[in-house]
Amino acid sequence: MPRLKIALLGPLQIMLDDQPITDFATDKVRALLAYLAVESSQAHRRDALAGLLWPDQPQDKARHSLRQALSHLREVLQDRDDEAGFLLVTRDMAQFSPQANMLLDVAQFTALSELCKRHPHRRLGACHSCIQRLETMIALYRGEFLSQFFLSDSDTFEEWALLRREWFHLQVVEALTILGRYAERRGDLAQALAYIRRQVTLEPWREEAHRQLMRLLA
Repeated sequence: MPRLKIALLGPLQIMLDDQPITDFATDKVRALLAYLAVESSQAHRRDALAGLLWPDQPQDKARHSLRQALSHLREVLQDRDDEAGFLLVTRDMAQFSPQANMLLDVAQFTALSELCKRHPHRRLGACHSCIQRLETMIALYRGEFLSQFFLSDSDTFEEWALLRREWFHLQVVEALTILGRYAERRGDLAQALAYIRRQVTLEPWREEAHRQLMRLLA
């Protein structure tokens, strides 16, 4: 079964059996892939997808554009119209198959964040298991969600992306804060500096991070 890897934290990267996929017909096809991958827990009405990506087009034309986009997406993914395929597409609905052999960085990131929140530790910053999870989260975070990717003619899609962009950003800043303090307590000043410098890069206005950075340098 082919393996699909989708990375959305940072510039969009798509790999099929470790080979990059770049030959998308339009950015709308890329956006459709990203949306279906992130929102894979449910099926989506085709009318809703058409309105999301082609809000200014008449409904019939938008549905036609969606039909073409789905067709091209299946083509570039070399998708099969059976249980082993990546997409489940009917006349009215479209969804990433729950059985799809797909690795999605935002799903990994979110799962790790939820594990940290549910883990029965006394304090997150002193829990070795959760520290490892936080380290994996910041390794997954190559940059902001769908970095440098915009659909200028779809405010609805951009609002969806912005909400997720802000959530991932907040999670990473919090993780870097916890990891920086953890490394400082352990006396690993070089690692603590690396975490705090990355935090300052993400939020240059964060006074707490600047104070910690000056303390570490001193």
